[in-house]
Amino acid sequence: MEQVVDGIASSSHCQAGAVIALSGALAAALGQATANGTLAVGASGEAAEAARQMQLRLTDIRARFLALADQDASAIGELVRRRESGQALRGYQQLCDGPRDMAEQALAAARLMQDFRASVCERTHDDLEFTITLMSGVARAAGQLLDSNLRIWPLPELVAQYNPVVDSLMARIDALQPVTRIRR
Repeated sequence: MEQVVDGIASSSHCQAGAVIALSGALAAALGQATANGTLAVGASGEAAEAARQMQLRLTDIRARFLALADQDASAIGELVRRRESGQALRGYQQLCDGPRDMAEQALAAARLMQDFRASVCERTHDDLEFTITLMSGVARAAGQLLDSNLRIWPLPELVAQYNPVVDSLMARIDALQPVTRIRR
């Protein structure tokens, strides 16, 4: 992990997309740990099934976040290639699709985790709340990255295609319910 963090810190260009996606993968992994903890204390019935389902779904989401991080790392180079071949719009769309997909994955994960609240064991309950907060932040950061891309490249085609996406994402992110305090 130190190598990845050092690589980002020493980079001469921002890597927001990769950082957001890696944050999503880490939050998904923490969510899986809460499911593991619930299974480890001997959950049965609906709680055990909820933990197994969360574990399976978060495995897919974590893998998707890692793929999105890799994709983001090569996206600027792909944009340059597309620009040189006369397909600049497609390159810009790819740079908008990544954060959109990150936000969608984070929203799905956060909703899944919120639904798991009823089944999580007491031992990992607080960790689940941290994870929901982290994943909500990943969703918001990804939505902001998409919005930033539209500011940087205000092409009418991009704005028309992605502005409704930003509006929808932000409304769904605002509907998430991370707790503000652990102790009530």
